[in-house]
Amino acid sequence: MAVTVVVVSGPIGAGKTTLAQGLARRFGALHLRSEDFLRKHGGAGSRRAHQDRSITLDRETAGRWLAEEVLAALHGYGLDASSRTGRVSRLIIVDAASSEAQLDGLRGSPGLRVVHVHLKAPEPEQALRDAERRSRAMHEPEAPSLIGVARAHPIELPPRAPLEDARPDTGKEARPPEEHSCTPCADAEPDSFEVAWAHPAERAVHTLASLAEFVVDTARTPPDAVLVRVASRLGLYGRPGERLVDLVVPGSHDSVDTRPLTVQLAPHYALLLRPGGPDPRPSREEWEDAFARGHRVIVESAGPSACACIQAAGIAPGRVRRVVLACRSEGRAFDWVGLREAASLNAPTDLALTLAGELAATNWAARRFDQLTDEARHHLEELERVANAPVSFLAPSPEARHFIERRPW
Repeated sequence: MAVTVVVVSGPIGAGKTTLAQGLARRFGALHLRSEDFLRKHGGAGSRRAHQDRSITLDRETAGRWLAEEVLAALHGYGLDASSRTGRVSRLIIVDAASSEAQLDGLRGSPGLRVVHVHLKAPEPEQALRDAERRSRAMHEPEAPSLIGVARAHPIELPPRAPLEDARPDTGKEARPPEEHSCTPCADAEPDSFEVAWAHPAERAVHTLASLAEFVVDTARTPPDAVLVRVASRLGLYGRPGERLVDLVVPGSHDSVDTRPLTVQLAPHYALLLRPGGPDPRPSREEWEDAFARGHRVIVESAGPSACACIQAAGIAPGRVRRVVLACRSEGRAFDWVGLREAASLNAPTDLALTLAGELAATNWAARRFDQLTDEARHHLEELERVANAPVSFLAPSPEARHFIERRPW
């Protein structure tokens, strides 16, 4: 299976590294820097030295050098397509390509699926950002560069999404080949923006916009918005409107314990949430990550309102797949008005019924729906008509340890 590699291009100061760092921090991307590759090939020193070395390598290798370095880095992490883990690698970011030949080399590499994102900005904006970067560099010590993984929020995306997590299953943290870690030269001579901007390598970058799948004008888009737009284009937030959340809601007039049903259903889900409980509510980003992975969620409501439950959980209504209304019936003493009110408030898709009183006394040994007495079956049919939802789960008595499931959940 091909490894998806997002290649960023753009002129000086367009925000390439900011975007790559944002994807690494937010989505656990593997951030590969062409600057580190150039140092490995003797391009240490000033920005001009990097530009000169890039042109030389393009001429000597027909642009293949960047693809070869990316493939070597992925192999070092065990994330390439030939990895025996059998898992597709997580998000890979190459920061950055500077020529059409480099892009052709990446696109022509077997086992790589390239997505090209180009960032652009007008020259005055580039100059301003470059000056700000230089000012920060003068006052802040530069950390050693590393072709590595940003820890943050590593995610595994489902097969339908373009990208997945693939940490090596060795039990140890994967590390790149030693030569891939480089420390910038302390005596690197800073070039002026004007000199770097006029270099042929930099001039060639502007032509790459026409080759990109996605182009963003970062002068008109703040960095956090650039990250959201690119992540959305890459499908990192999952399928829109995919219904992955099921709710268990107690009836408004029933003293029903919903925990036994929730415990029984929990193995079908990746996440269980009880709003108002001791555990903190997941953040918006944590919900987005869960839905992007296709994880199913079950939410056990403490109150009788499904709307209040999902609001407390921080979940959009469009994510809800099923609403299970839990109720308790003693037969003749059943609160039909309360059931209708609860059904009107919550629009349940299913009912979970616990039998009590005389109904429990005559049906406590039932293990299937067809083992219920005629009286109990008629009672269930009327419940379904009033609530306009099927009885999908049945506890034949309050002491029952297991709900009878009418159909596979």
